[in-house]
Amino acid sequence: MTEKLKINVTKRTANILEKDAESFEFFKADGRTLNKNALLTQLIVNYYERFRTQEEELFSYLMGAVGKETNLRKGELEAMCRTIASHVRKREAAPLKERFDCTVSVKPTRASGPVLDYIEAYLLGGSSLSEYFRNLFSSYAALPQDEREKIVFRPQYEALEKAIAAKKKVFLSTQRTREKGYELSPYRIAASKEELHCYLLAARGNECVPIRLSRILSVTPLAQDAEFSPEQLSLFARMLAFGPQFRYGKREEEAVVQFTAHGMEMYRALYVHRPVPVSVENNTFTFVCSHQQLMQYLVRFGRDAFVVRPASLRERIRTFYALAGKKYASARRHYDAISSEAAAADANAGTKADAKAPPEKEQ
Repeated sequence: MTEKLKINVTKRTANILEKDAESFEFFKADGRTLNKNALLTQLIVNYYERFRTQEEELFSYLMGAVGKETNLRKGELEAMCRTIASHVRKREAAPLKERFDCTVSVKPTRASGPVLDYIEAYLLGGSSLSEYFRNLFSSYAALPQDEREKIVFRPQYEALEKAIAAKKKVFLSTQRTREKGYELSPYRIAASKEELHCYLLAARGNECVPIRLSRILSVTPLAQDAEFSPEQLSLFARMLAFGPQFRYGKREEEAVVQFTAHGMEMYRALYVHRPVPVSVENNTFTFVCSHQQLMQYLVRFGRDAFVVRPASLRERIRTFYALAGKKYASARRHYDAISSEAAAADANAGTKADAKAPPEKEQ
């Protein structure tokens, strides 16, 4: 297959596919333009077998259930079950009876071409190619984001899971490193509390590092046994409890934060990257988590959250606000001056226009 495919899907499915292209960092060479076809290529190649199993299970169930209640011949029974399966998939793709009014284009690549040919030859089961991929994309879009990430990066995920089960080291290459690759001991793959991304927790030397699954390019298994110190195992337990995406110090100091009444409401509402307290007393929360996590979370609160301790974290947040304040003060002077000059220019232009205008004739 060489021609481009156009598949009609719901707006929700189209939005999720575009969002995943950005979240999983599928960009073209300019680093800004989304490469949606690259995402769809990996989605198709890594999901079609699982989707085929789901289709076969549904069809097998229908054959058994409908066959018990009817005396249809095999050909008639199969035709009826395919009709029912098609209706079920269509309802799943648009549970609120949405219209399939968004178009997703798939251009075959060297990686996806053979899979597309195989699907067209063996897996359509009486449906059109467009309908098949509408159902496949809709099935994918119905999953949580962290599960979708495991699908798109299935080779890396499965290689890491195998190494973790065998307790062996691996050699990784990633998107965001100047090194060609590095050796580490994989410990666990865990999803963030918000189920947004999956992270590999691994020991590299004396460090415990989190690496986002979508940024791992390749995984090569090694023969050496994975190694973890008692301190690292303790740190991994904290990362799993409080958030696997953040780095932790060997001895993370307690942090005590006081919230205003409005700050308490914000804490309940702002779920993303929200730290978990170890104790709460009225409006005072005690955290034992990554200070980087607290920093990223609390800067959204302004005066509605105050770090009592440690002083180092309080100073980092104070500096953040101070630098922002200086920037806005400087920008205000700059743009106020521009506005004044523009207003003066407009007034001057109006005066000149009045001077050039011919005098009005007396009535």
